[in-house]
Amino acid sequence: MNSTAPDTWHILNIARTGDEREIKRAYARQLKLNRPEDDPAAFQRLRDAYEEALRMAAHDQHAASMIALRKKDAVPAVNMDGRRSATAPDDSGFAVPDPLKEAASLWQEWLNAAGGLHLKTLEARPVMANFSVREEFERMALRHCATAACHDQTRVKFMAHFQWGERVAQLHAIDAQAAREMLARHHATCSLHHLEDSGRFNTALALLMAPPPASSRLLANAGLTHQLLELIHLIRWQHPDLLAYKINAEAYTWWERQARAKKYFTRTAKMSALGGLALYASCLFMHQLGEFQFAFPHLNAFLLAQAISFALFGAYAFHRPSALLDHMERFKEARFGNWLRHERHQKKWQFGWLALYAAASLLLFVPHPAPFVVYTETLAFAACALLALLSASVQLKPEAYVLLLPLSLLLAYGMQELGFEDFHFAARLAFSLCLVLMLVRSGPQLYAATALPEPWRASLRTVWLLGGTAVFFITATTILPSSVAVIAAWLWCLAAMPLYEFKMAGLSRHLIWPALILGKFALFSGVSFFKELPDARMVLPEALLLFIAILILGNLYHAAQQKNIYT
Repeated sequence: MNSTAPDTWHILNIARTGDEREIKRAYARQLKLNRPEDDPAAFQRLRDAYEEALRMAAHDQHAASMIALRKKDAVPAVNMDGRRSATAPDDSGFAVPDPLKEAASLWQEWLNAAGGLHLKTLEARPVMANFSVREEFERMALRHCATAACHDQTRVKFMAHFQWGERVAQLHAIDAQAAREMLARHHATCSLHHLEDSGRFNTALALLMAPPPASSRLLANAGLTHQLLELIHLIRWQHPDLLAYKINAEAYTWWERQARAKKYFTRTAKMSALGGLALYASCLFMHQLGEFQFAFPHLNAFLLAQAISFALFGAYAFHRPSALLDHMERFKEARFGNWLRHERHQKKWQFGWLALYAAASLLLFVPHPAPFVVYTETLAFAACALLALLSASVQLKPEAYVLLLPLSLLLAYGMQELGFEDFHFAARLAFSLCLVLMLVRSGPQLYAATALPEPWRASLRTVWLLGGTAVFFITATTILPSSVAVIAAWLWCLAAMPLYEFKMAGLSRHLIWPALILGKFALFSGVSFFKELPDARMVLPEALLLFIAILILGNLYHAAQQKNIYT
């Protein structure tokens, strides 16, 4: 410790005091101006002054308590006639030889019981009827609760027993410094319980309350880093007592410095890899369509796409254009703020595009369409794709959009081999994108939007399965003309959109392996089945019928399981 006593209080920018809470608050204020990453030497001087001030405050408190104790022992009890007496009666008429000694005896008995002695048991003692004894006992409890050695539960018990929360003014009359310290520690405990009960900051709280670790590898998780920064800001401006009494100050400073310096996360790497895959997939599909030729082997093209993606995402992470992003955010808020906050959540924006998509998709099955039909389809599907992406922004995360592109490209390329080659690749891509979004986002939300009664869902699912089975096999035969059969199968697929859920939660784990084995055999037999269809365009609705039927069967099984559990 290199600082002298005057320098200590000058560095903390406060007058000399024995109040540890005031010292810790001053340290927290000066910590904002002397960050370790900006000026390590100034931070070290501040830390040394803080530790020295705490030692001086502890010494002053001990000295003051000893002086007060000697003064109290030196004051003799006086009777009504002015003569000194060995006893000190109070309003209750009960007199004790020495109130301080009796209170100390009760307090020591309570300490020896290690909390096992109930406070109401002590209150029942005849000696506690003496006001002086009770006041001295309360003073000892107050000073004990003002120390770090007092457990939080013990402090809460004393708060409730003596009703300290309603007697703040009397507490300051008993011992002002101990009252301030005790209340500050109690507030810190309440703040900690409030944050723990919220459940939002459990991991971040555990990090701040433990000593700083050797490395900050946990900050590779972007969610944890943002949670940590939010908690640090919350503690600094709304819960300062936490920093003084519950949070490790060194860990608080260390984690704040590490979190603010963190720019690249695991999510960034995943997004970079997905972006590179999407870029390579786009080039590969363009190559297959003859619109783009690779000048080097495919492996090199894949590595180049990954390198470009990682470079772009890394540049964005380390050199984020904050001014441009803020300007775009203000522009978005000014022009589209009300729509983004309210209107896009309404049913007409969430599912209104489905009507246009269903109508436009029927023209997709027209054999040998005219050029006007092709252009109309392209514009209609482009509008549907734009509306579908905007509506999906309510639920989907940014990385989900990166996954949508390869899936849509794969489906669009497959449609070329299924008899849809008369339509432009852009139309097939927009159609595929809308189909994937419809499969992911339909189900319960769309069913609720249709205002159908909930009890009808199971019956409607059963009816759809029976009808879907009939449509599946009728379409595969020549009972109906191929143009009519393919449209009927597609319409039956669209009718299932409100009925299924794109998950099979609750399926027994014992059904997984049989389902995989059955799917393996169905795949081999299904290849020949689809090849024998009278029209290649039937493969798309037939495969979709089979896929939706599996989902609805899983949903029915899950609903039956839940019904058995509840009954």
